[in-house]
Amino acid sequence: MAYLKIQLFDRGTPAGKKLFSQLEEICQRLQLDISPDYITDMYKVIEQGIQANTVLMINYEPVLVDKFPGTSELEAIISEFV
Repeated sequence: MAYLKIQLFDRGTPAGKKLFSQLEEICQRLQLDISPDYITDMYKVIEQGIQANTVLMINYEPVLVDKFPGTSELEAIISEFV
C-alpha cells in the first residue's frame, strides 16, 4: 500500500464531525492500517492560503474544501490514493 495520510481540518462544525466519522468508517471498511486525524488548529490550511471551515487533506494536499460528499463518493476519493 502506498503512503497514506488523511487529515481533516475542521473548526468543530457538526458537518465536519460527521465527515470525520465517515472517514473513520471508510478506513475500517477498506482495512487501511491508518486512522484519520481530526485537527481543529486551522493554521496549516491558512498557511496554504485556504480560508475554510473544513478541509480534507490526503497526503498533505487539499482534496475537499467545505464540501461534504456522501459516504460512497468519499470512499471513491480515498480509494484513488490507496
